[in-house]
Amino acid sequence: MSQHTITINNRTIGAGAPCYLIAEVGTTCMGDIDKALRLIDAAKAAGIDAIKFQVIDPQQESDPAATYLVVHNGQEQRVNMKEMFQKLIFSEDQWAQIVDASRKAGLDFFATVDYLEGVEMLDRLGVDFHKIGAWDATYKQLIEKIGKSGKAMFADLGPTTESQANDIVSWYMSAGGTAVLFMHDFHTTDDTQMNMRAVQKLNEMFPWPSGFSSPAHDDDLDVAALALGAAYLEKRLILDRSDFAFHAHESLEPQELKAWVEKIKHVERALGGPVIVPSERDQAGSLKYYRSVCTLRDIQAGELFTAENLGAKRPGTGLPSSNLESIWGKPAKAFIAADTLLSNEDLA
Repeated sequence: MSQHTITINNRTIGAGAPCYLIAEVGTTCMGDIDKALRLIDAAKAAGIDAIKFQVIDPQQESDPAATYLVVHNGQEQRVNMKEMFQKLIFSEDQWAQIVDASRKAGLDFFATVDYLEGVEMLDRLGVDFHKIGAWDATYKQLIEKIGKSGKAMFADLGPTTESQANDIVSWYMSAGGTAVLFMHDFHTTDDTQMNMRAVQKLNEMFPWPSGFSSPAHDDDLDVAALALGAAYLEKRLILDRSDFAFHAHESLEPQELKAWVEKIKHVERALGGPVIVPSERDQAGSLKYYRSVCTLRDIQAGELFTAENLGAKRPGTGLPSSNLESIWGKPAKAFIAADTLLSNEDLA
């Protein structure tokens, strides 16, 4: 597993550091500045480290009739992709307001960006890092553009193959990049195709910590990712799941996100380190429930200790029972009553 860490905006991400928690609100803010600001407040209240938006250019879709599947209140329906993306656009002044509000809340701000000019705008806003979505894994020009910024880049995997992941790193680093932070990501409900151990693989393949972009409400996968070495987790946040928005059905409402953060931090504390060290309660319990060398019957002075008169009984406050065989054959210094825990002073 990779032992590398990176520091972004005074936060350390990687081995030994707390899991970096990201709230994804790029589509659930619905292009509404008021909702965006309220989502920032909700993310802060939940204990999140960073908030991620999406800087999208609807013109990147060449087919004006292209549609996207939206699940709203349990019902599936197709919506025009360009029209939906158009609703997610903010002006640069609004983006500046969002960035400022994020920083005042103590949250790192970044965005998935899908067009070259968007990278330039985000750099003007002073972002500390960038992100590409899963569907831009082969967009070399975008990856190189981000590489030239010299800033770290998060990257969703999704349809990305191992070979393509290596290409991303090559293009980005050749352009002047510093760190590619891959997020294991998938778009399937077939658990046999989720391959959560990809988190481990990414940590082995690259000198930067890996993470997981969490789908929907399956916290089991988040726990698995954490145990497999994910240094950061991304979870979708929405103010109200009844809102008509991309990914609404996959998103957590504010109180649910807060509960999720608490769960992740609980699991993280429980994972601890790669050591075999008993808890304080287990250490105390060992004094009660481990076995000690103990007489099985009355033993006379000078009598030799044997398997017939000396065995192992609780508690564990006497000589360890592992010493039994080394004591057999030695004489008792004085009379010892039955059910007495032996001490060194009892040996002649």
